Amino acid sequence: MAVDAHHHFWNPDRIPQSWMTDEHVAIDRAFEPADLELLVREAGVDRTVVVQSAPRDDDTDYMFELVADLDWIGGVVAWCRLDDLDVARSRLAELDSRPKLRGIRHLIHQEPDPHWILRPDVQPALELVAEHNLLLELPAVYPDHLDDVPELARRHPGLTLVLDHLGKPPLGTAQMTPWEELLRAAAQHRNVYAKISGLNTVAPAGSWGAADLEPAIEAAFDAFGAERLLCGSDWPVALLNGTYEQVWRETTAAVDRVAGPAAEQILTRTAATLYRLHV
Repeated sequence: MAVDAHHHFWNPDRIPQSWMTDEHVAIDRAFEPADLELLVREAGVDRTVVVQSAPRDDDTDYMFELVADLDWIGGVVAWCRLDDLDVARSRLAELDSRPKLRGIRHLIHQEPDPHWILRPDVQPALELVAEHNLLLELPAVYPDHLDDVPELARRHPGLTLVLDHLGKPPLGTAQMTPWEELLRAAAQHRNVYAKISGLNTVAPAGSWGAADLEPAIEAAFDAFGAERLLCGSDWPVALLNGTYEQVWRETTAAVDRVAGPAAEQILTRTAATLYRLHV
């Protein structure tokens, strides 16, 4: 059994075209459950978690409509405006009726202010997210954002934080050392988890494999332990440098080599517990 704890669905009408360049042609179309279901079954994945792609309420509503009757999609990480407490309170009250709601995510890497998540007008809504028993996912991208995670964890000890894509480690560069230092600082806080996902998009273009991913996974395993690590494909963004099959095969192979007997915890149990999945 395995859990793919990070994938997306989207309609290009809701994705800002400024985000799409010539490099994104492979994913500049609609992606829906029918595009993914056979791929996850063939990969041996039992449950998945779909994660928001656009900072819009209608995009979140669209996701819930797509997954409502699909047992293999066990959870949704939604978007909710966080810099207006009244709006956040009203929207979270609406989303409470969605049985698959598990968390909230804001595209902090798209904000002009790299420290957006620490702004004073955002903090009250983060407390509200915790009160609703939801986790907060952070799409941090090194060198920005990752250094804010320890402070955020200190401010909100009751809020579970999930660091997406291990903060996008600079694989194969001299910057791996400072990235690892920041990752370890985040891991000191027990309310912080990390997701092994999206690593292929920072790996060598075209020709990459498990060995290219292992340095980042090894650092994360040593910092967080298996109980606070989980895996995701980052599909369809993963298609920018590979296929679903390749990404899942090489990522899980790297996890197996690094974690040994603890690999099952990373590939299944951590996500199942964190997102309250039935696997």
